[in-house]
Amino acid sequence: MWRGLSAVGSLSAELLLLRRRAANWILLAIAVVLTLFFAYVLPYYAYVSDSGAPGFRTELSALLPEGFVATLASGFPFYLGILGLILGVLVFGSEYGWATLKTTLMQRPGRVRWLLAKLGALAIAVVVATVAVYASGALVSVAVALREGAAITWPSAGEILRGMGAGWLIMALWTLLGVLLAVLSRGTALALGLGILYGLVVEGLVSGFGNSIALLHDVSLAFLRTNAYSLVAPLTGRTTEAGGPGVFNGPFVDPWQALVVIAGYIVVFAGVSAVVLARRDVT
Repeated sequence: MWRGLSAVGSLSAELLLLRRRAANWILLAIAVVLTLFFAYVLPYYAYVSDSGAPGFRTELSALLPEGFVATLASGFPFYLGILGLILGVLVFGSEYGWATLKTTLMQRPGRVRWLLAKLGALAIAVVVATVAVYASGALVSVAVALREGAAITWPSAGEILRGMGAGWLIMALWTLLGVLLAVLSRGTALALGLGILYGLVVEGLVSGFGNSIALLHDVSLAFLRTNAYSLVAPLTGRTTEAGGPGVFNGPFVDPWQALVVIAGYIVVFAGVSAVVLARRDVT
């Protein structure tokens, strides 16, 4: 019973720490703003002005409540995932940068329990971010419908839950990658650089050359973005390519395979972080 109360207390403390850090709220605001800008503002401007390129023109239905799940789901594998990575790096890397980790561990039961409390708080934070993104998107889709005089028809509750679940899982995946990089580098600067380089450059280049080089094609099947885009493909209806920012031209894998791969990555990232934190000097 004492251990259970201690675990709850550790989780509460980490949640309080997340709430008090202004950087976390700034990241949440950026996530919402980027989502609305890329998912609604630019496509709606292209729609009303008829100025979009052929590959970027958006049907009005995608901007209405009936299509908000598919519209929002496509942002999680790219810019929302990168923001999740930044969150994971900042939450863990700052403990090294501020030299607070040693003091914290002296006051807590152990490193692994501290790590679990930290990861639990991050999981809840990602839930909040996912709900905020979908709630803001739903509100803007209603505004578009009212402006265009279109009927307001919502997707089924099951589809909304699947979209939010997939979004949470993808953000959790990238967040845990950020955690792992922060623990390995014992800081924020290198972890951020490596994470953004990998997410925005390495995966994009290898996937781009994968269409002409068979070996790179096989390698790209294990990439985070490949499996993330494949996971949301049934929701977005895009199984050949995803346009807009973070354009993705494949390859795609089976959604169930993507689910297993993403879950496996989450377990591996958390497990390696726990082993490294438990065995290595924190200074």
